[in-house]
Amino acid sequence: MSTSDVVAVIAATVVTIVVVALATVLAMYARSLRDLRTTIDALRTDALELLDETSDAVREASIEIDRVERLVSSAERLDEAKRAIATPVVKAMAFGTGVSRAAQRIRSGDPVPPPARRRRKRRAS
Repeated sequence: MSTSDVVAVIAATVVTIVVVALATVLAMYARSLRDLRTTIDALRTDALELLDETSDAVREASIEIDRVERLVSSAERLDEAKRAIATPVVKAMAFGTGVSRAAQRIRSGDPVPPPARRRRKRRAS
């Protein structure tokens, strides 16, 4: 064998080793890519399910918010109505109490005291 034959055999061997190494790396990358695609598909499925659940939860929350808003509006209207009714009722009750006390004093013969006068405070000069 000549020197060129030996160099050709060594070159062929090196090329074969490099090709086998590259084929092995390529096979590993292909396997990793398949695993990655499987993981991405699972993630996509989970994400879509989670998104559907979140959408349902947001929809339910929106319905509940509307319901609470209606309840608060009703409560505010009732409070306003209570205030509108309460003030005249309280005044009427106070008037009725005053009238009944005056009637009792008149019946019992007690003198009716004059209304209390307000005293003005003098300013210190």
